[in-house]
Amino acid sequence: MNAMVKTGERVLAVEGAYNVRDLGGYATKDGKTTKWGAFYRADGLHRVSEQSRAALAGRGIASVIDLRHSREVEEKRNVFAEYEGVAYHNISLINPAKVSSGAVRSLGDLYVDLLDGAQAELLRIFTVLAESGESAVLYHCTAGKDRTGVVSALLLALAGVPEATIVEDYSLTAVCLTPLMDELRRDRPEGVSAEVYEHFIGCDPGNMVMMLEHLAEKYTSAEQYLRGIGLTEAQLQALKARLVG
Repeated sequence: MNAMVKTGERVLAVEGAYNVRDLGGYATKDGKTTKWGAFYRADGLHRVSEQSRAALAGRGIASVIDLRHSREVEEKRNVFAEYEGVAYHNISLINPAKVSSGAVRSLGDLYVDLLDGAQAELLRIFTVLAESGESAVLYHCTAGKDRTGVVSALLLALAGVPEATIVEDYSLTAVCLTPLMDELRRDRPEGVSAEVYEHFIGCDPGNMVMMLEHLAEKYTSAEQYLRGIGLTEAQLQALKARLVG
């Protein structure tokens, strides 16, 4: 059975955002299923309508983690930044200078670099995720693809979802982001050629494969990785219990 059989439930209709998705409904290696309504991934939330904002909060989302850097946050303000009943966390997961400097040659390089070089930030993110209790958490960046994709891959891997399914989940972004591509192209940083930038706003599944291979080779597993960066056993168990039914 294709992992995307519940696309209607997986991709949420949100006015002003295009890539809001539920991580639930994925089969794990041991025959279980990830829980619906626990963790949501998304693209930018700055243009979300008041009605859709209320609808998201109505799903039990009590925490929003904004993975964008300060300039993005200032230019495109998150609609949950001061929204009553929802805790807003801004944890920047990328230095845009790295992409423009040429130090990162591909998205796969970027994802590997995040695993190796943004462990303090990832610990903060996963601490929020682990301590969410029974409330839902939504995390997002600009496109909901790269920074959000790394967090999603680690969550799904921790749940025991097969690598092929994690890559499928990553690749679904290519479909969801179609209406947003022109805006992303307009936001191309100075010093980055249009040709290079196309690769960075793309969604080649090989990039996620590269990250997952690095995770397995260097850290053994997502659980070992998260334990290694400082997540406690209690937090790991809480995350797994929240992830899998």
